[in-house]
Amino acid sequence: MKIKLFVVGVLAAISPAFAQSTYSSSGQIQSRLKALTRTNITLSTIGKSSGGKDIQVLSLSQGDPSKNKAVLLVAGANGTHGAGTEIALKIAEGLAKLPADSLQKLLHQKTLYIIPALNPDALDQRTASLVYERAGNATSRDDDRDGRLNEDPFEDLNGDGLITLLRVEDPAGTYVASKEDPRVLVKANASKGEKGKYLLISEGIDNDKDGNFNEDGAGGVNIDKNFTFDYPVFEEGAGEHQASEPETRAFLDFLYSHTNIHTVIHLGLANNLSEPTKFDRMKASRRIIAGWLEKDAAVTEMVSKWYNKSVKSAGPALPQTPGNLSQTAYYHAGRFSFTTPGWWAPSSGKKGETSSPELDYLKWADKQGLKTFVPWTKINHPDFPNQNVEVGGLYPGAIYNPPIQYLDSAAIRHQEFLSSYLDGMPSTELVNSKVENLGNGLHRVTVTLVNKGLLPTYSEIGDRVRYIYKVSCKIKLSNGQTLVSGKAANYRTTLQAGESEQYSWLINGNGKITIEGGSPSSGISQLELTLK
Repeated sequence: MKIKLFVVGVLAAISPAFAQSTYSSSGQIQSRLKALTRTNITLSTIGKSSGGKDIQVLSLSQGDPSKNKAVLLVAGANGTHGAGTEIALKIAEGLAKLPADSLQKLLHQKTLYIIPALNPDALDQRTASLVYERAGNATSRDDDRDGRLNEDPFEDLNGDGLITLLRVEDPAGTYVASKEDPRVLVKANASKGEKGKYLLISEGIDNDKDGNFNEDGAGGVNIDKNFTFDYPVFEEGAGEHQASEPETRAFLDFLYSHTNIHTVIHLGLANNLSEPTKFDRMKASRRIIAGWLEKDAAVTEMVSKWYNKSVKSAGPALPQTPGNLSQTAYYHAGRFSFTTPGWWAPSSGKKGETSSPELDYLKWADKQGLKTFVPWTKINHPDFPNQNVEVGGLYPGAIYNPPIQYLDSAAIRHQEFLSSYLDGMPSTELVNSKVENLGNGLHRVTVTLVNKGLLPTYSEIGDRVRYIYKVSCKIKLSNGQTLVSGKAANYRTTLQAGESEQYSWLINGNGKITIEGGSPSSGISQLELTLK
């Protein structure tokens, strides 16, 4: 039996092709990436999504990408954040347009990997006929644990092609209209004598009559909840277990197998770039480390300055969430890991005040003349037959996904930050080499390995995990030579910026020797000397 719904009053027609819908589909993303390929820019596939779509990585480098220290830029893990994918694509396109000599200088002994769409299944929802905030991939799941799949999907009750919200007048409601903007609902503050007036739920119908709305529709697993660190067990959208999804495994396989990756920069819905990560001795000292180690936290102060110099706008306070990509890259893979949404509406609050992202966005959108809010409009709802029910609210994902033209400047600013970061990468060099002839064919060889970059050779936590190659200094002898004193291969922990270590050997015999020093994430320097 079909239930008829009637819209009360006049609602201006809103096209499904709303402002943000010019975001690229997965097919368009692949076409844009293919168009960039040329010498020093290659495209490869690291795996497939749950829905069978290619997950692609663009590699920008001189020569073999795996031979250079690298930064990995990744976006689109959470499908609701299409802006991250668009910014990543625009950065790639901006770099590809640089003059050959400028790009060569930027990439000298460095590689930039870009994965713009880690969760392509969900990103396609932004260009579908029915648009809703879809975070998850194409994996079918039983979120309400009732033994049925996708039996309570979204319904477009006002026919505008968008899934927004329902506000229902109810004595048990916990929401009231905001005093700053009545379009926005906020939690009633009992300490101020406020009494709730509305229930706030997703636009739709309770198909399975379990008291929840749209809780079991298409939408699968949110890849940014499916990673291994602090995995949120049994949380909606997190998957059946850690790394249960092919997208998650493809990313982790790529990260762990590419030991040259020094840093992961994630365009996602968290932010540890605008404000430097604070060192918390208690968290950093736990058996399971839950806070950045002291030397790593010190590095973030410098990186945050680089970021704020380029972006020139105070970023939102978006905390790290359980099971996300960024924390796993640091705590489990031992990489420096930074994350930012890439775009946000400027704060509408006074200095020192906490503002609401929704209020910030609406104030900004009003100034821009954007129509990204569906006015609250009465409907007759079958689940609330004798109550006042209205449908309306912000367009799906609008707060961090503006109309695409507003991402151009954000991409330019983040490309500038990325360039600064690449310039500051570690650089291990062999200097002050000295050969002393001690007589009777015996020679003393001395050399200093120094990190001349602005960043450490790798993170401090990298020395706690098994997937980071330590800094090494190795000597290779020619035939007829004998190592009398010193180790053929020396290993040590990370070299901080400007830090150095001297190595010395006693060698019997004449001829050439080769010394190699460094690490995959800081570059390998090679030196040839002749003993005579």
